[in-house]
Amino acid sequence: MTTQQTISTEYCAILINCSSLVLKLSHDEIKESYSDNPMYVAEYIENEIKENIIDLLFEDQKATLSCTFDKNNSCNASHIFFDDLDELSNYISYLNKTYAYDYIRSYWTLPNSFISIERTKDDIYFKSFY
Repeated sequence: MTTQQTISTEYCAILINCSSLVLKLSHDEIKESYSDNPMYVAEYIENEIKENIIDLLFEDQKATLSCTFDKNNSCNASHIFFDDLDELSNYISYLNKTYAYDYIRSYWTLPNSFISIERTKDDIYFKSFY
């Protein structure tokens, strides 16, 4: 395995692990646990519905981990957005080598969560959930 492949695999492992670890943590627990990472904390309000969001920047991994919260202020999903979609194939390869994929439900099964690929009009990202 080349040095570049090793680094890429390590980055995949770190970010996939973090996307699972933040699940069920509170807003404050995430802010405290990831205080070394640059972060963007926002409160979005539409039609009297409030939503809290924390975006954690992972500079080495060239990605952002976005956390959303339920009504109890517990992280119910995390989303990995890439600075460069060329990284997507590295993460898919890592997930395929490391975790079982459920073809019927279209997600990988991690020890305490699931991760799927999602698509919007403009982006492709991974979503971790439980």
